[in-house]
Amino acid sequence: MDFIIVFGVILFVILSNLLFTHLIVRKALRKLIIPQLDKLGYTFIGLKKIGIFKTGDFKESTITVKPFNPHGNYKFSLYRYIDYQKNSKKNKRITVRIDWNLFRKTKIVFKPNL
Repeated sequence: MDFIIVFGVILFVILSNLLFTHLIVRKALRKLIIPQLDKLGYTFIGLKKIGIFKTGDFKESTITVKPFNPHGNYKFSLYRYIDYQKNSKKNKRITVRIDWNLFRKTKIVFKPNL
């Protein structure tokens, strides 16, 4: 019986994390990424996951170990590939980092820059 409860809690945590990540990416895509591409005259084609512990064109470690959280800031970074095109009809790919903070505005960073 204890095994079933522990398994259920672990499954709930994993599924909640997947849902939470999906909602963050979808909101950033709709409110930040697509408007930024439209402003520069690009057409959004698609979004692709990079993979766990991978950062795409960003050369940084995804795991940071700190003994404390400075100033109480909780930052969660997600990395995705964005496919887009301009008038040339040739698809291009760029990596976007979505920095989500619990109490602050979500930020996006493109690499290489648009």
